[in-house]
Amino acid sequence: MMKRTMLPFLAVAVLALHPFSAAAQNVPTFDVGPQCSAQAKAAPELGQACLADEKKAREDLVGQWAQFAPDSKARCTQMATGVAGIRSYVELLTCLQIAKDVKGLPKE
Repeated sequence: MMKRTMLPFLAVAVLALHPFSAAAQNVPTFDVGPQCSAQAKAAPELGQACLADEKKAREDLVGQWAQFAPDSKARCTQMATGVAGIRSYVELLTCLQIAKDVKGLPKE
C-alpha cells in the first residue's frame, strides 16, 4: 500500500526535475579535479576554493545554458577544453557571458 501512495509523489518529483535535467543535458561534463589538485598543492585552501568555484559555475551554466547561442557554446566549449587538458566551468561560463554581451552591443 505504501508503494502506491508514493508513486504519485515520485511522478511529480520526476516531472518537476525534468526541466533541470533537460537543461543540464547539453552542459559538458568536465573533470576539474586535476586542475584543483594542482592549486591545492600550492595551498590547501586554494584547492577547496577552486572546487567551490567550479561547482557554482556549473550550476550557473545549467541554469543559463538555453540563453547562449549555439555558435558561442561551441566556440567557448572548445576554448574551455583546449589549453593543455585543462577543463574549467568558470572559463566556459565567463566566455559565454562575454560572447552574449558582445552580441548585445550595437552594430556600427
